[in-house]
Formats: sequence, structure tokens, C-alpha cells
Amino acid sequence: MNELTIEGYLTELGKKEGTPGGGSATAYIGSMSAALIRMVADIQKDKKKYAEYKETIEEALAKAHDLRQSFEQLAREDAVAFEPVLKAYKLPKDTKEEKRERDEAVEKAIKGAAKPPLTMLEKSHELLDLIEELTRMKMNGTIVNDLMVAVLFMGTVLETAVLNVTINTKLLSDDETRFELEEQAQERLLSGKERISRLYEQIHYFLMTDEWAD
Repeated sequence: MNELTIEGYLTELGKKEGTPGGGSATAYIGSMSAALIRMVADIQKDKKKYAEYKETIEEALAKAHDLRQSFEQLAREDAVAFEPVLKAYKLPKDTKEEKRERDEAVEKAIKGAAKPPLTMLEKSHELLDLIEELTRMKMNGTIVNDLMVAVLFMGTVLETAVLNVTINTKLLSDDETRFELEEQAQERLLSGKERISRLYEQIHYFLMTDEWAD
């Protein structure tokens, strides 16, 4: 997947035998949001009216770039994350020892498959930090629309990342581990949705009135 163009990736995504799926697509939505945030920061960085925020904007540029790369890496990781699960299910289970080893391998593989979407939730909050920073600068112009697009993208990432966690955890036989992972995902989702709701209201108000609410 490293060398795929967007067209090539979408072709793979649309194949029944293709490796990427919903989790990988979710990560790429996150990477697009990070790229949008970097673009917004890049446009504003040399403007005199934001001179007092120059250091913050430069840090946002670097962080947005790093987050874009993180989401791209998560897209690659998620695309292959379920393969160990499938292999584990194919292990022999004729003897008691074989069954025990198979069960352990399945549990380990499922936990591994849940890691990419859990990390997406974590990285989503880091990206929301950047959007909040840029919003506090009360930027003007059509560029604010791109902030809104990034916010809407992140709402999708949060919702779908949780779906991708639970599609894996429901296969776990260890109830304690399943509860822990699902609770962790839900906490990140709820706190993220609260942040997105506030950002949406702030940015929507500006887009409708051309001014930021006090």
C-alpha cells in the first residue's frame, strides 16, 4: 500500500479480494483532516495579523504533518491487522493442547487488530487540539470553511474507529479485556463528540455571521 496513488488505493478498496477496508479508509479520512489543518496553518503563518501566534502556528504545522503521517501509517497497519486473526482461526484444534494454543493465538491476534482503531481515537484527540488552537485565533475568510470540513471529518473518524474497535472486541472470549477496550473506546468517543460539538457551534456561527461569538 505504500506506493499506491489515491486512484490505486480506491481500486484496492473496492475489490472483494482487496486488503484495505473500513478501518483503513477511516485512517485516511483522518490523514486528510490533518492535511487540511496544515494547509490552514500554512496559509496564515506569515500574515501580520497573526504575528503573535507565529510560534503556535509553526508548531501546528509540524504537528499536523506528523499526524497526517501517523494516520497514513495506521491506514497501512489496519489494512493487514486482521490477517493474524484469520491465520489463528486456521490453527489445528484436535487436541486439548492445540485448542489451548489456538485460543491464545486468536485472543492475541484480536487484541492486535483492535490497536489501530484505538490509536486512531487517540490521534483524533491530538488533531482536535490543533483545530481548537486555530479556532482560538479567530481566523477570517473562506479558510474557516476548511476548519469546518476538518471538524466534520473527525466526527466520522471517531464514530467509525469505535465501530472498528468493537467489531474486533466482540470476538474476544476474555470478558474483562473486552470490557476494558470497549470502555476505553467509548470514553474517547464521548469526550471527542463533546469537543466536536463545541467546535461545530463556534465555526458554524462564524460561517453564518462572518464574526466569532464572544
